Amino acid sequence: LSASPVEALTVFDFANLLFAGPCNRACPFCIGKELPARVNRSNLEQFPPLGIEALISVVNQHAIPEVVFTGTTSDPQLYRFEGELLELLRGRLHPRARLSVHTNGARTLDRLEVFNRYDRACLSIPSFCPDIYEAMMGSRKVPDLAAILAKTTVPVKVSAVVNEHNASDIEAFVAECRELGVRRLVLRRLFGDSTRWPILERHSPVRWHRNNPVFDLGGMEVTRWDFADATSRSVNLFADGTLGTEYLLARTPELRPRGPATHVR
Repeated sequence: LSASPVEALTVFDFANLLFAGPCNRACPFCIGKELPARVNRSNLEQFPPLGIEALISVVNQHAIPEVVFTGTTSDPQLYRFEGELLELLRGRLHPRARLSVHTNGARTLDRLEVFNRYDRACLSIPSFCPDIYEAMMGSRKVPDLAAILAKTTVPVKVSAVVNEHNASDIEAFVAECRELGVRRLVLRRLFGDSTRWPILERHSPVRWHRNNPVFDLGGMEVTRWDFADATSRSVNLFADGTLGTEYLLARTPELRPRGPATHVR
């Protein structure tokens, strides 16, 4: 992970701090199902997480601009020491590093004080219809996005996986997001899904981000994201302390069976 000072500014777009363990949702497309069991060991009660020193070192060495609290089999807001870890990283990372969270939003209203300590947030909500939401998230309890937006003080982006359950409802979903005041929305096609869902076909992109089209719909920025097309690069700290260097987690070379895994502590 060495680089020259110039390269250090462009090697990685962001770093993921991954949490694993029991979850408050049961997504059938959970990324954790594609990963070795050893990296899905629960770290929800562990402080600090295994490998945090190595992650801090890499983020500082490469001037990585953002560290994202996210998960493989669990939600980062289920992490018992969420606030403590935020405080630790604020004191150890380079001054330009932003801290963000990618959460399903199920605990956001209960943890507003901690949530508002991030620099920005992304909420995974694929639909406002309880039936569709249940098919995609394993629960009928759709987070109250209107209340979240009204009570949070950080920029909130909404992320929606698109599949056979919600593809026909996307136009209505996009309209409701705009009505609620969402400023940024990402519509994500699952990696490996070859279906070309009819999403925003009547609109023309205003720009491209990481090889994916970005649209302006009445002042709301909407990105149509395809993982296979994305040119992002990330470093990822798994729950067992493995430090991976592949944006597509399931293709992480450090997780391949040949040879021992790379563990950092």
